[in-house]
Amino acid sequence: MITILMATYNGESYLAEQIESILRQTETRWKLIIQDDCSTDRTAAVAQEFAGQYPEKIRLIRRDSPSGSAKNNFFSMLSLADTPYCMTCDQDDVWLPEKIALTLEKMRELESACGADTPLLVHTDLKVVDSRLNELSGSLLYIQDLSAKRDALHQLIVQNIVTGCTMMVNQALLARFVPIPEAQNCIMHDWWLAILAAAFGKIGFVETPTILYRQHGSNQVGAKNAHSLSYNWARFRDRAGARTVLRDTYRQAGEFLKVYRAKLDTQQVRLLDAYSGIPLHPKWKRVWVLLRYRLFKKGFKRKLAQILFV
Repeated sequence: MITILMATYNGESYLAEQIESILRQTETRWKLIIQDDCSTDRTAAVAQEFAGQYPEKIRLIRRDSPSGSAKNNFFSMLSLADTPYCMTCDQDDVWLPEKIALTLEKMRELESACGADTPLLVHTDLKVVDSRLNELSGSLLYIQDLSAKRDALHQLIVQNIVTGCTMMVNQALLARFVPIPEAQNCIMHDWWLAILAAAFGKIGFVETPTILYRQHGSNQVGAKNAHSLSYNWARFRDRAGARTVLRDTYRQAGEFLKVYRAKLDTQQVRLLDAYSGIPLHPKWKRVWVLLRYRLFKKGFKRKLAQILFV
């Protein structure tokens, strides 16, 4: 059995299509919990219509007060996952029919190799589409110039490769999750859980895209084309923004170290301490830390930007 957690906020435009795509899954052993974050449109009403029609499969929870972000909404829901596996779901995509089945197959493969008591995370590639589901790219990883092989701890604290709407985690990983004292230091729920899996377990990847990842004016994250000259030039010119992005990764690594220090091994503590402490050092030592611990993003342009803006 799989618990699907969907965080919603003002998503009435695409919510019905998303839920219908879940109802069409070839793997039917799932339940969907939708937690609405005080929407001001008809999102909760749409969700309630489906919950009323499929009470054995779909449950709606309405928050009494806003969580402040999709990240916080998702984190507050993790304790509701009381099944062997848990998936997180956005409100505006379309799941392809075999998404759950393909992800579950990979999860069971990992459990056979590593044991069900090992914290495990599985994610997949996505097809990028526009608001009307016209394909823009057959692979999110390609358009963002990312590699699913970069799943080691020293790589993930610098650059995330896991998209939350494709993610499945097992109970062993959820058991490792503890409330984050300063959640503002965590960038996104998927990135945090990926780091958790890299530190204590293993990450698996399904190359087949399992989602139509809809791009529209209200995406919280969205797909950026890392191959675009205009995109790269804009990123290079925005030096303050580049430094902010890097600073956020230092803070996240420091928060992870604070939460899990007692359970990490010596090498992991040293790595996280070095990366989170980068802002405390002069420029030459910041670059030395990147080199010493191989703390670089994928691609020449990104590595150059790190060295320039670290």
